[in-house]
Amino acid sequence: MRAILFVDDHEVLARLSCEILEMQGYRAVSAYNGEDALRKFDEEDFDILVTDFRMDGMNGIELAQRVHQKDPNIPVIIVTGYGPVDGGKDVVACLQKEDLFPALLEKIKAFLDEKQPQPAAKTA
Repeated sequence: MRAILFVDDHEVLARLSCEILEMQGYRAVSAYNGEDALRKFDEEDFDILVTDFRMDGMNGIELAQRVHQKDPNIPVIIVTGYGPVDGGKDVVACLQKEDLFPALLEKIKAFLDEKQPQPAAKTA
C-alpha cells in the first residue's frame, strides 16, 4: 500500500484529507508542521509528500528541501490558498486548496504511476 504524508497546520483539513486518501486505498498520515513531518519521515517510509505552503516555522518549500536531503526521489506536492508557488526542482506540482479534490488524487496517481481503477465488467 502506498503511503502519503499530508502536512497542514489546519488539523481538520489534514485529518479530512487523510480520510479521503484512505478511502482511495492509500495509507495516509497527517503532520501539522514541518518539524512534525520530518520526525515522521525519520520513523516511517512514505511514497509522496503533500504539504501546505504557508505554515509557522518551516514553510512547504523548506520542508521539501529538507525531505529531499534524505530522499531526493520523493515527489512533493504543495497545496496553498495563496496562489501559485514556484517550488523549483523540489516541487512536482502546486494545487489550490479550494480545488484540492479530485485534483490531488489525479496528481498522486500520476506521480506514483498508478492507473485509474477500471469498473468491473457486468455479466448478464
